[in-house]
Amino acid sequence: MQKVFISYSRKDMEFVRKLAGDIEKAGYDVWWDITDLRGGDDWVRSLPAAIEASQFFIIVLTPNSTESEWVQKEYTQALTLHKKIIPLMLEACNVPFALNTINYVNFLSGEYADNFKNLLSALGYTGKPPVVTPFERATAILPSKFRKYVLPSILALIVLLIAALIFFPKPVTPPSTPTPSATPTDISTTNMSISTLTSTSIFTPTASATSTPSITVAITTTEIKPSFTPSATKLPFDTLTYCVNSLYAYAINVRSGPGTTYAVLGEPLRLRECLSFRAVNENETWLLIAPDQEVPSHQQYEGGWIFRELLGLGLVGPIDLPAVTLTATPTPSQTPTPSDTPTITPSPTLRPTETPSPTETAVDTPQPTNAPVP
Repeated sequence: MQKVFISYSRKDMEFVRKLAGDIEKAGYDVWWDITDLRGGDDWVRSLPAAIEASQFFIIVLTPNSTESEWVQKEYTQALTLHKKIIPLMLEACNVPFALNTINYVNFLSGEYADNFKNLLSALGYTGKPPVVTPFERATAILPSKFRKYVLPSILALIVLLIAALIFFPKPVTPPSTPTPSATPTDISTTNMSISTLTSTSIFTPTASATSTPSITVAITTTEIKPSFTPSATKLPFDTLTYCVNSLYAYAINVRSGPGTTYAVLGEPLRLRECLSFRAVNENETWLLIAPDQEVPSHQQYEGGWIFRELLGLGLVGPIDLPAVTLTATPTPSQTPTPSDTPTITPSPTLRPTETPSPTETAVDTPQPTNAPVP
Protein backbone atom coordinates (compact mmCIF):
# COMPACT_ATOMS: atom_id res chain seq x y z
CA MET A 1 0.00 0.00 0.00
CA GLN A 2 1.49 3.34 -1.06
CA LYS A 3 1.72 6.07 1.56
CA VAL A 4 0.65 9.68 1.08
CA PHE A 5 1.72 12.56 3.36
CA ILE A 6 -0.56 15.63 3.46
CA SER A 7 0.91 18.99 4.50
CA TYR A 8 -1.63 21.71 5.34
CA SER A 9 -2.65 24.52 7.70
CA ARG A 10 -4.88 23.70 10.67
CA LYS A 11 -7.30 26.39 9.47
CA ASP A 12 -8.06 24.18 6.43
CA MET A 13 -8.67 21.08 8.53
CA GLU A 14 -12.24 20.40 7.34
CA PHE A 15 -11.16 20.07 3.70
CA VAL A 16 -8.13 17.92 4.59
CA ARG A 17 -10.30 15.62 6.71
CA LYS A 18 -12.54 14.89 3.71
CA LEU A 19 -9.62 14.69 1.26
CA ALA A 20 -7.76 12.16 3.42
CA GLY A 21 -10.85 9.99 3.77
CA ASP A 22 -11.46 9.97 -0.01
CA ILE A 23 -7.82 9.10 -0.78
CA GLU A 24 -8.02 6.20 1.67
CA LYS A 25 -11.08 4.93 -0.23
CA ALA A 26 -8.81 4.62 -3.27
CA GLY A 27 -6.51 2.27 -1.32
CA TYR A 28 -3.75 4.62 -0.15
CA ASP A 29 -2.29 4.88 3.37
CA VAL A 30 -2.72 8.58 4.24
CA TRP A 31 -0.65 10.29 6.95
CA TRP A 32 -1.84 13.59 8.43
CA ASP A 33 -1.06 14.77 11.91
CA ILE A 34 -4.60 14.77 13.34
CA THR A 35 -5.02 11.00 12.96
CA ASP A 36 -1.44 9.74 13.09
CA LEU A 37 0.07 11.62 16.05
CA ARG A 38 -0.57 10.06 19.45
CA GLY A 39 -0.21 11.43 22.94
CA GLY A 40 3.43 11.29 24.04
CA ASP A 41 4.82 11.11 20.47
CA ASP A 42 7.93 13.14 19.71
CA TRP A 43 6.27 15.04 16.87
CA VAL A 44 9.49 16.87 15.93
CA ARG A 45 10.92 13.46 14.95
CA SER A 46 7.63 11.87 13.85
CA LEU A 47 6.98 14.38 11.05
CA PRO A 48 10.31 13.93 9.20
CA ALA A 49 10.03 10.14 9.60
CA ALA A 50 6.51 10.15 8.14
CA ILE A 51 7.66 12.25 5.14
CA GLU A 52 10.57 9.90 4.52
CA ALA A 53 8.29 6.82 4.66
CA SER A 54 5.78 8.30 2.15
CA GLN A 55 5.92 7.89 -1.63
CA PHE A 56 3.80 11.01 -2.31
CA PHE A 57 3.76 14.44 -0.67
CA ILE A 58 0.57 16.52 -1.13
CA ILE A 59 0.64 20.16 -0.02
CA VAL A 60 -2.71 22.00 0.23
CA LEU A 61 -2.04 25.56 -0.97
CA THR A 62 -4.02 28.34 0.71
CA PRO A 63 -3.05 31.76 2.10
CA ASN A 64 -2.93 30.05 5.50
CA SER A 65 -0.53 27.26 4.52
CA THR A 66 1.84 29.48 2.51
CA GLU A 67 2.34 31.63 5.62
CA SER A 68 2.84 28.61 7.93
CA GLU A 69 6.40 28.04 9.11
CA TRP A 70 5.76 24.34 9.73
CA VAL A 71 4.34 23.77 6.24
CA GLN A 72 7.50 25.36 4.82
CA LYS A 73 9.66 23.00 6.87
CA GLU A 74 7.63 20.01 5.67
CA TYR A 75 7.87 20.69 1.92
CA THR A 76 11.57 21.61 2.32
CA GLN A 77 12.12 18.17 3.86
CA ALA A 78 10.17 16.54 1.00
CA LEU A 79 12.34 18.37 -1.59
CA THR A 80 15.49 17.26 0.20
CA LEU A 81 14.34 13.61 0.10
CA HIS A 82 13.33 13.92 -3.61
CA LYS A 83 9.73 12.92 -2.91
CA LYS A 84 7.05 13.30 -5.58
CA ILE A 85 5.36 16.55 -4.56
CA ILE A 86 1.80 17.27 -5.72
CA PRO A 87 0.62 20.82 -4.93
CA LEU A 88 -3.17 21.16 -4.54
CA MET A 89 -4.52 24.70 -5.06
CA LEU A 90 -7.53 25.04 -2.71
CA GLU A 91 -7.63 28.86 -2.43
CA ALA A 92 -5.99 31.49 -4.62
CA CYS A 93 -2.52 32.33 -3.29
CA ASN A 94 1.09 32.73 -4.37
CA VAL A 95 2.87 29.41 -4.92
CA PRO A 96 6.05 29.17 -2.80
CA PHE A 97 9.22 29.85 -4.79
CA ALA A 98 10.56 26.33 -4.18
CA LEU A 99 7.41 24.80 -5.72
CA ASN A 100 6.63 27.19 -8.59
CA THR A 101 8.04 24.83 -11.23
CA ILE A 102 5.65 21.99 -10.26
CA ASN A 103 2.18 21.78 -11.83
CA TYR A 104 -0.57 21.89 -9.25
CA VAL A 105 -4.00 20.22 -9.22
CA ASN A 106 -6.64 22.95 -9.40
CA PHE A 107 -9.47 22.75 -6.82
CA LEU A 108 -10.43 26.42 -7.21
CA SER A 109 -13.28 25.76 -9.65
CA GLY A 110 -15.30 22.90 -11.03
CA GLU A 111 -16.82 19.94 -9.23
CA TYR A 112 -14.97 18.29 -6.36
CA ALA A 113 -15.37 14.81 -7.87
CA ASP A 114 -13.73 15.86 -11.17
CA ASN A 115 -10.85 17.58 -9.38
CA PHE A 116 -10.38 14.50 -7.18
CA LYS A 117 -10.03 12.29 -10.29
CA ASN A 118 -7.25 14.62 -11.52
CA LEU A 119 -5.52 14.21 -8.15
CA LEU A 120 -5.73 10.41 -8.42
CA SER A 121 -4.15 10.61 -11.87
CA ALA A 122 -1.24 12.60 -10.40
CA LEU A 123 -0.87 9.82 -7.79
CA GLY A 124 -0.66 7.23 -10.59
CA TYR A 125 -4.01 5.64 -9.76
CA THR A 126 -5.28 3.36 -12.55
CA GLY A 127 -8.37 1.74 -11.06
CA LYS A 128 -11.98 2.90 -10.96
CA PRO A 129 -12.20 6.09 -8.88
CA PRO A 130 -14.27 5.70 -5.70
CA VAL A 131 -17.59 7.52 -5.37
CA VAL A 132 -17.10 10.76 -3.43
CA THR A 133 -19.53 13.37 -2.18
CA PRO A 134 -19.20 17.11 -2.95
CA PHE A 135 -17.24 19.27 -0.54
CA GLU A 136 -19.30 22.06 0.98
CA ARG A 137 -17.03 25.01 1.59
CA ALA A 138 -17.59 26.50 5.04
CA THR A 139 -15.72 29.72 4.27
CA ALA A 140 -17.37 32.98 3.36
CA ILE A 141 -17.50 34.43 -0.15
CA LEU A 142 -14.87 37.04 0.64
CA PRO A 143 -11.21 35.93 0.91
CA SER A 144 -9.74 35.67 4.39
CA LYS A 145 -7.66 38.84 3.99
CA PHE A 146 -10.78 40.85 3.15
CA ARG A 147 -12.82 39.23 5.94
CA LYS A 148 -10.19 40.41 8.40
CA TYR A 149 -11.15 44.04 7.75
CA VAL A 150 -14.66 43.95 6.25
CA LEU A 151 -16.36 42.05 9.07
CA PRO A 152 -15.12 44.41 11.85
CA SER A 153 -16.27 47.38 9.72
CA ILE A 154 -19.76 45.90 9.35
CA LEU A 155 -19.96 45.26 13.09
CA ALA A 156 -18.86 48.83 13.84
CA LEU A 157 -21.59 50.15 11.52
CA ILE A 158 -24.23 48.07 13.32
CA VAL A 159 -23.08 49.44 16.69
CA LEU A 160 -23.34 53.01 15.40
CA LEU A 161 -26.89 52.42 14.14
CA ILE A 162 -27.95 50.99 17.52
CA ALA A 163 -26.39 53.95 19.34
CA ALA A 164 -28.24 56.38 17.04
CA LEU A 165 -31.56 54.72 17.82
CA ILE A 166 -30.89 54.89 21.56
CA PHE A 167 -29.75 58.52 21.74
CA PHE A 168 -32.02 59.97 19.02
CA PRO A 169 -34.28 62.64 20.67
CA LYS A 170 -37.89 61.59 21.08
CA PRO A 171 -40.84 64.05 20.67
CA VAL A 172 -42.00 65.60 23.94
CA THR A 173 -45.68 65.07 24.78
CA PRO A 174 -47.28 68.29 26.16
CA PRO A 175 -48.76 67.96 29.65
CA SER A 176 -52.52 67.46 29.85
CA THR A 177 -54.68 70.35 31.06
CA PRO A 178 -56.27 69.61 34.48
CA THR A 179 -60.05 69.50 34.58
CA PRO A 180 -61.51 72.28 36.80
CA SER A 181 -63.36 71.05 39.87
CA ALA A 182 -67.02 71.83 40.52
CA THR A 183 -67.84 75.13 42.23
CA PRO A 184 -70.78 75.99 44.51
CA THR A 185 -73.88 77.22 42.67
CA ASP A 186 -76.88 79.26 43.82
CA ILE A 187 -80.31 78.15 42.66
CA SER A 188 -83.11 80.75 42.88
CA THR A 189 -86.79 79.79 42.77
CA THR A 190 -90.02 81.83 42.93
CA ASN A 191 -90.95 80.45 46.37
CA MET A 192 -87.65 80.26 48.26
CA SER A 193 -83.91 80.72 47.86
CA ILE A 194 -82.00 77.53 48.37
CA SER A 195 -78.23 77.57 48.70
CA THR A 196 -76.81 74.26 47.49
CA LEU A 197 -73.23 73.24 48.08
CA THR A 198 -71.49 70.38 46.35
CA SER A 199 -70.65 67.65 48.85
CA THR A 200 -66.89 67.21 48.96
CA SER A 201 -64.85 64.74 50.98
CA ILE A 202 -62.17 66.66 52.86
CA PHE A 203 -59.22 64.70 54.22
CA THR A 204 -57.89 66.19 57.44
CA PRO A 205 -55.18 64.58 59.54
CA THR A 206 -56.50 63.62 62.94
CA ALA A 207 -54.62 61.96 65.73
CA SER A 208 -55.78 58.47 66.55
CA ALA A 209 -56.75 57.96 70.13
CA THR A 210 -56.51 54.17 69.93
CA SER A 211 -53.54 52.10 71.04
CA THR A 212 -50.48 51.94 68.84
CA PRO A 213 -50.67 48.87 66.55
CA SER A 214 -47.68 46.51 66.34
CA ILE A 215 -46.39 45.69 62.89
CA THR A 216 -44.20 42.61 62.48
CA VAL A 217 -41.56 42.85 59.76
CA ALA A 218 -39.75 39.72 58.59
CA ILE A 219 -36.18 40.45 57.57
CA THR A 220 -34.48 38.08 55.11
CA THR A 221 -30.77 38.38 54.58
CA THR A 222 -29.03 37.43 51.34
CA GLU A 223 -25.72 35.67 51.17
CA ILE A 224 -23.64 36.65 48.15
CA LYS A 225 -21.92 33.70 46.47
CA PRO A 226 -19.70 34.34 43.44
CA SER A 227 -20.83 32.68 40.25
CA PHE A 228 -19.50 33.52 36.85
CA THR A 229 -21.45 34.18 33.68
CA PRO A 230 -19.82 35.27 30.39
CA SER A 231 -20.83 38.62 28.96
CA ALA A 232 -19.80 39.23 25.35
CA THR A 233 -17.56 42.25 24.78
CA LYS A 234 -18.37 42.35 21.06
CA LEU A 235 -21.05 41.04 18.73
CA PRO A 236 -20.96 37.25 18.20
CA PHE A 237 -19.41 35.55 15.17
CA ASP A 238 -20.42 32.18 13.73
CA THR A 239 -19.20 29.19 15.70
CA LEU A 240 -15.94 27.49 14.72
CA THR A 241 -15.20 23.77 14.92
CA TYR A 242 -11.96 22.40 16.35
CA CYS A 243 -10.89 18.85 17.19
CA VAL A 244 -9.05 17.58 20.25
CA ASN A 245 -5.40 17.20 19.25
CA SER A 246 -3.45 16.89 22.48
CA LEU A 247 0.15 15.80 22.18
CA TYR A 248 0.31 14.82 25.84
CA ALA A 249 -2.62 12.48 26.59
CA TYR A 250 -5.34 10.32 25.02
CA ALA A 251 -8.14 12.20 26.78
CA ILE A 252 -8.58 15.70 28.21
CA ASN A 253 -10.89 17.34 30.76
CA VAL A 254 -13.53 19.93 29.96
CA ARG A 255 -13.65 22.61 32.67
CA SER A 256 -16.63 24.63 33.91
CA GLY A 257 -14.53 27.81 33.61
CA PRO A 258 -11.40 29.05 31.80
CA GLY A 259 -8.80 27.61 34.14
CA THR A 260 -7.60 24.42 35.81
CA THR A 261 -9.04 25.58 39.14
CA TYR A 262 -12.58 25.05 37.82
CA ALA A 263 -14.44 21.77 38.22
CA VAL A 264 -14.38 19.07 35.53
CA LEU A 265 -17.49 19.07 33.34
CA GLY A 266 -18.74 15.68 32.06
CA GLU A 267 -16.61 12.68 31.09
CA PRO A 268 -13.04 13.08 29.73
CA LEU A 269 -13.04 14.04 26.04
CA ARG A 270 -11.19 11.69 23.69
CA LEU A 271 -8.74 12.54 20.94
CA ARG A 272 -10.02 13.46 17.46
CA GLU A 273 -13.48 14.37 18.77
CA CYS A 274 -14.64 17.66 17.23
CA LEU A 275 -16.86 20.29 18.88
CA SER A 276 -18.13 23.73 17.91
CA PHE A 277 -16.97 26.78 19.89
CA ARG A 278 -18.55 30.24 20.19
CA ALA A 279 -16.15 32.42 22.25
CA VAL A 280 -12.75 32.75 23.94
CA ASN A 281 -11.67 34.31 27.22
CA GLU A 282 -10.02 37.74 27.28
CA ASN A 283 -6.46 36.52 26.66
CA GLU A 284 -7.62 33.84 24.15
CA THR A 285 -6.12 30.92 26.09
CA TRP A 286 -9.42 29.03 26.63
CA LEU A 287 -12.31 28.36 24.22
CA LEU A 288 -16.00 28.25 25.23
CA ILE A 289 -18.01 25.27 23.89
CA ALA A 290 -21.16 26.37 22.03
CA PRO A 291 -24.69 25.08 22.79
CA ASP A 292 -26.68 22.75 20.49
CA GLN A 293 -23.84 20.32 19.75
CA GLU A 294 -24.66 18.00 16.82
CA VAL A 295 -23.28 14.87 18.52
CA PRO A 296 -25.59 13.83 21.42
CA SER A 297 -22.67 12.65 23.57
CA HIS A 298 -21.10 16.13 23.29
CA GLN A 299 -24.12 17.90 24.80
CA GLN A 300 -22.74 17.25 28.30
CA TYR A 301 -19.88 19.62 27.50
CA GLU A 302 -22.04 22.62 26.42
CA GLY A 303 -20.95 25.76 28.26
CA GLY A 304 -17.59 24.20 29.21
CA TRP A 305 -14.07 25.44 28.45
CA ILE A 306 -11.04 23.76 26.75
CA PHE A 307 -7.43 24.95 26.78
CA ARG A 308 -6.47 26.13 23.28
CA GLU A 309 -3.21 24.13 23.09
CA LEU A 310 -5.21 20.89 23.54
CA LEU A 311 -7.02 21.76 20.28
CA GLY A 312 -3.75 22.03 18.32
CA LEU A 313 -3.98 25.85 18.17
CA GLY A 314 -0.63 26.53 19.81
CA LEU A 315 -0.06 29.12 22.53
CA VAL A 316 -0.15 32.28 20.39
CA GLY A 317 -2.09 33.61 17.45
CA PRO A 318 -5.55 35.14 17.01
CA ILE A 319 -8.77 33.08 17.01
CA ASP A 320 -11.76 34.42 15.03
CA LEU A 321 -14.19 34.18 17.96
CA PRO A 322 -15.55 36.90 20.28
CA ALA A 323 -13.92 37.42 23.68
CA VAL A 324 -16.01 37.24 26.85
CA THR A 325 -15.52 38.81 30.28
CA LEU A 326 -16.31 36.86 33.45
CA THR A 327 -18.44 38.84 35.92
CA ALA A 328 -19.58 37.79 39.42
CA THR A 329 -23.33 37.56 40.01
CA PRO A 330 -25.02 37.29 43.48
CA THR A 331 -26.78 34.02 44.31
CA PRO A 332 -29.51 34.41 47.01
CA SER A 333 -29.55 31.87 49.82
CA GLN A 334 -32.15 31.35 52.54
CA THR A 335 -31.06 32.41 56.05
CA PRO A 336 -32.99 32.34 59.38
CA THR A 337 -35.30 35.26 60.15
CA PRO A 338 -34.08 37.34 63.16
CA SER A 339 -35.83 36.49 66.44
CA ASP A 340 -36.33 40.14 67.48
CA THR A 341 -39.35 41.63 65.73
CA PRO A 342 -39.15 45.40 65.32
CA THR A 343 -42.25 47.43 66.15
CA ILE A 344 -43.13 50.37 63.93
CA THR A 345 -45.47 53.11 65.15
CA PRO A 346 -47.53 54.46 62.28
CA SER A 347 -47.95 58.17 61.69
CA PRO A 348 -51.39 59.80 62.23
CA THR A 349 -53.88 58.42 59.76
CA LEU A 350 -55.85 60.47 57.30
CA ARG A 351 -59.59 60.06 57.76
CA PRO A 352 -62.15 61.60 55.38
CA THR A 353 -64.57 64.15 56.89
CA GLU A 354 -67.48 65.10 54.66
CA THR A 355 -68.84 68.61 54.76
CA PRO A 356 -72.60 68.26 54.96
CA SER A 357 -74.69 70.16 52.41
CA PRO A 358 -77.64 72.28 53.67
CA THR A 359 -81.15 70.98 53.35
CA GLU A 360 -84.28 72.89 52.26
CA THR A 361 -85.36 73.63 55.88
CA ALA A 362 -81.97 74.73 57.08
CA VAL A 363 -81.50 78.43 57.58
CA ASP A 364 -77.85 78.51 58.65
CA THR A 365 -75.22 76.47 56.82
CA PRO A 366 -73.65 73.99 59.27
CA GLN A 367 -69.93 74.41 59.75
CA PRO A 368 -67.56 71.38 59.64
CA THR A 369 -65.94 70.48 62.88
CA ASN A 370 -62.51 69.01 63.57
CA ALA A 371 -63.61 66.73 66.36
CA PRO A 372 -61.45 63.67 66.95
CA VAL A 373 -62.67 60.56 65.27
CA PRO A 374 -63.41 57.87 67.85
